[in-house]
Amino acid sequence: MNISNIQSKVMLCSVTISTWVARRFDGKATEEVENRHHAKGIGRFNKRLLPEHAPSYKEVLTIASRIRGYFYDHSLKYDQLGVRLLPTMVYMEFADKMRSLKDEFDLAVSVFLTDYLNLKELARAELNGLFNEADYPTLAELHTKFGVKMAVLPFPDASQFGVDLPENVLTTLKSELDQHVLASITTANEDLVERLYEAVSQMASRLYATGNVRLDVANNVRDLCALLPKLNFANDPKLTHILEQAKTHLAVHTGADLKESRVLRSQVASKAQEIEGLMAAFMGIAPETEIERAETGNQLRLVA
Repeated sequence: MNISNIQSKVMLCSVTISTWVARRFDGKATEEVENRHHAKGIGRFNKRLLPEHAPSYKEVLTIASRIRGYFYDHSLKYDQLGVRLLPTMVYMEFADKMRSLKDEFDLAVSVFLTDYLNLKELARAELNGLFNEADYPTLAELHTKFGVKMAVLPFPDASQFGVDLPENVLTTLKSELDQHVLASITTANEDLVERLYEAVSQMASRLYATGNVRLDVANNVRDLCALLPKLNFANDPKLTHILEQAKTHLAVHTGADLKESRVLRSQVASKAQEIEGLMAAFMGIAPETEIERAETGNQLRLVA
C-alpha cells in the first residue's frame, strides 16, 4: 500500500450538532420522592420542559438525526472520538447534501423559536407546580443552543511533519504516524466490509426463509453497492473484489424480482452466502453455515 497516495484521497471530518435538550433535573421533586419513600439516592427526577406534543421541536430533532445518519453513512470509522474519514470521491456530494440538511435544520429551528413561547405556556399548565421560570432560556439564549458545524482537516502525512525536534525523535514520530495511517486504513476497510457483511447476511437469511421475502433486504444491498465503492479510498484489491462481486451478483436484483421467483431466490441466496464467505475471510471470522442461515431466516420471518 502506497501511503503517500492516501493523503490525496481522504480527509478527516467532524460534524457537530447542537440542540436544546428541553429537560431539567428537579432537585425539589427528587427530594419529595425520597422523603415520601424514606430513601436517599434512589433516583433523579428529570422533568420534560416542553409539552409531550411539540411538533416543531420534534421536527428539529428529526432533522438532527437525519444529519447524523447521513454523516455516518458517508464516512468511515477513524480511531479518534468525533472524527471520521471522508473520502474525497464523495466530498462534493456530501458537502452539498450537508448544506441542504443544515438549511432544513435552521428553518426548523426558526419555526420552533417562533412557537417557543406558546409551548412554554402549555408546559406551564402541564407541569403545574413543577413549572419553574428559571428552567427556561430566553429566546436569544435558546437560539445559541442550536447549530450544525462541519469541519474538515487533512489526513495525517508523516512527510509533512516538520516540527522542530531532534532528528532521531522526529524519525520515531514519523514512523509512529505512518503506523497510525496504516491502522486507520485497516479500520476503515473493516468498517466498509462490516456494513456490507451485515446487509448481505440479512439478505441471505431472508432468502433462505420459507415465508415472504422482504423487499428492503435486497434494496439495502443495492444501496450499499452503489455507495461503498466511493468510500473505498485505499483501493484494497481484496475489498475491491468483494464489492465488485456484490454489485455483479446481488445488486442487479430488486426485491420485487426476488419476491416473484423462488428459483432466483435460491440462486441469489447461494451467491450471497458465497460472498459472505469472502467477507468473513477478509475480517477473519467464520461465516454462518447453511443450517444456521435457515434457522436465522425462519426466526426473522417470525418477527417480520
